[in-house]
Amino acid sequence: MRRLPRSEWGSDPYSNVRLPLVTLLSPASCIQKRRGKKKKNRAWLPSTDGERNAVMSQQTAAPEAKVPQGRKITMKNAFGFALGDFYGGGFGQIATYLPVFWVTFAGLAIDQSTAIMGIATILSAFAALVIGSLSDNFYRYRIGRKFGRRRFFLIAGIPVLLVTMIVWVPGLPVWLYFIGYALWIIANQLIMTPYSTLPTEMTTDFNGRTKLSTVRMFISGVTTAIIPLIMAAALKGFGEQHSYSYQISMVGLILVFCIALFVCYKSTWELTPEEAGFDVAKLEAEAKQPFNFGKWLKGFGQVFVDYFSTLRIKSFRKHVLIYLLGQTFMDVFGQTWLFFVIYNWNKTAAFASLLLSCALIGEPLKPVFGWLFTKLGPRKMFSLNFAGGILGLVGLFGLWKAQGTMADSTWTILAFVVTIWWLIFRAMVWFIPWNVFPFIPDVDEIVTGKNRTGVFVGFQLFLRKLTSGFATTFIGMYLASTGFVKPAKDASGVMQYPDQPLSAQNGIAFVCIGWVIIGLLIAWGIALTFKLDKRTDGILLAEIERLKNGGSKADVTPETKKVVEQLTGVKYEKCWPQKAE
Repeated sequence: MRRLPRSEWGSDPYSNVRLPLVTLLSPASCIQKRRGKKKKNRAWLPSTDGERNAVMSQQTAAPEAKVPQGRKITMKNAFGFALGDFYGGGFGQIATYLPVFWVTFAGLAIDQSTAIMGIATILSAFAALVIGSLSDNFYRYRIGRKFGRRRFFLIAGIPVLLVTMIVWVPGLPVWLYFIGYALWIIANQLIMTPYSTLPTEMTTDFNGRTKLSTVRMFISGVTTAIIPLIMAAALKGFGEQHSYSYQISMVGLILVFCIALFVCYKSTWELTPEEAGFDVAKLEAEAKQPFNFGKWLKGFGQVFVDYFSTLRIKSFRKHVLIYLLGQTFMDVFGQTWLFFVIYNWNKTAAFASLLLSCALIGEPLKPVFGWLFTKLGPRKMFSLNFAGGILGLVGLFGLWKAQGTMADSTWTILAFVVTIWWLIFRAMVWFIPWNVFPFIPDVDEIVTGKNRTGVFVGFQLFLRKLTSGFATTFIGMYLASTGFVKPAKDASGVMQYPDQPLSAQNGIAFVCIGWVIIGLLIAWGIALTFKLDKRTDGILLAEIERLKNGGSKADVTPETKKVVEQLTGVKYEKCWPQKAE
C-alpha cells in the first residue's frame, strides 16, 4: 500500500449510485483506498502546498476513475491554474483591512465589526461540510454534467464576489454588512474547495502536478505580500482619512480576483463524468426515484459521528491543538495589527501595510524550512518556530515602549528588521503543521484499518473555522471593554484617528501581542510531548504493512507495541480490527 502524493489529495473514485445530497456528506462514505505496495523506507518530506492546498473534498465509495493521460501541462496551463490562488492568497487580506474600515468609516463599534466577522466565519465552518461533498457529487445532477463539477464553481463564485463589494460601502445597516461578509467567506469555500482538486484531475503525471503546485504556491505567496504593498501605495496616495482610498483599492482587487478566476476557468480542465466513474444513463434513470428522508437524516448524523471519532487518536488530538492554537492566534494578530500600528505606534495604515508586504522575503526561505524540517523533525522544528516567533513579538512590543528614546530613522529601521523576523517565523506557523498532517492518517489506520485522510482534514478545517470565528468575536468584545474610542470626523469633515486612552492601547497590545504569545507558549508545551516523527512513523508503517500481509498481532515486538500505543493512545490489543486482518 502506498501513500498518496500530496498532489493527489482530493483525488477520488466516484460512486454511480444516486443519493440525496446530505447522505453524501458522511466522511465515512468518503474514504479512498490507497492502492499499490507501501514503501517501508519512505522519506519524511515537507508539503509544498499550504493550508489552502490541503482542502480535500469528501468522497463516496465508487468504481475506479480513469484519468486521461494525453494532455501535457504547459507553463501557460500552470500559470492559468495558479491565478485561481491569486484570489485564494488575497482572500485573507480582507480580514486585515475590513475591521479598520468598518470602525473608521461605516460607524460600527469595534465589537460589532468583529462579531460580524466571527459569526460569519462560524457559519462558514458548516458550509464547508456541504461544499466538498457537493462538488464531488455534482455530476449526479444535470447542471453538473453540463457545466462540470469543479470548474463550474469557479464561474459560479464570480457573481457572489461581485455582490460582496457591498461591505466596502459606508453607512449600510449592520445586517447588510453581515450578509455581505458571510457571502464573502462562504464564496471562498465555494471556489477554493473544488479548485484544490483540479491538479489531480488535469493530469496523472508527477512532473505535471508538481509544476501546477509549484506555480500555484509562488503566485499565492507573492499575492499575500503584493496586496499589502498595493494597499500601502493606495492609502498613501489617496489619503487614508478618506473611505474611497479603501473602496477603490478593494473593489479593484475584487474585480482582478474575478478576472483571475475566469482565466483559471479557461486554462484548466477536469474529468468527464465517465472518466470520474459515473454511469450517466443510470443516474438519469435513478433521478426519478423518490426522496428517502430516513437515509438523508442518517447521512447527516453520520457526518458528526465520523468527524468526532478522529479525536480518539492521541497524536491527532495533539496535532490539532497545535494547529488550532497557531492558526487562530495568527488570525488574531492579523485582525489587530493595523490597530496596533495606528494607535500604539502612532503610525499610519499605509506604514502597517508596507511592513506586511515584507512577507515576500519569506518566500525564498520555504525550501530552507523544508530542509530544516527533514533534519530536525517536528518537535524540534516547532520549538525553533515558537521560540523565534515569541522573540519577534516581544520585539514588536519593545518598539512600542522604545518610541521617543531613539532617532526616528533608527526606530523605523528596527521596525522593519523586527517585523521581517516575525513574518519569517509566522510563515513557519503555517508551514509546519501541514507538513506533519500527511502522517496523521497512518496513526489512525493502525487503529481502524482504514485510510480516513478526508475525514481528518475535513474535521481539522471545520475546527479551524470555528475557533477563528469565536476568537474574532472575543477580540471585539474585549477591546470594547477597554474604552476603545471610535474615529470621528473633524470640523472639516475629514475622518481622524483619535488618541486612545492608555487602557485601550494596553488592550490592543495585549490582544495583538500578549494573546498570541500565550497561544504560542501553550502550543509549544504540547509540541514538546509530540512523539510522531520520522522514526516512529517508520515503525508504524512497518507494522501496518506486516498486519496487512497477514501477520499476527501476537508477534508484535515490545518496541513496536510501545510506539503504537504512544502514538494512538489506544491499547495495542484494540488496534487493527479483526475484520481487517
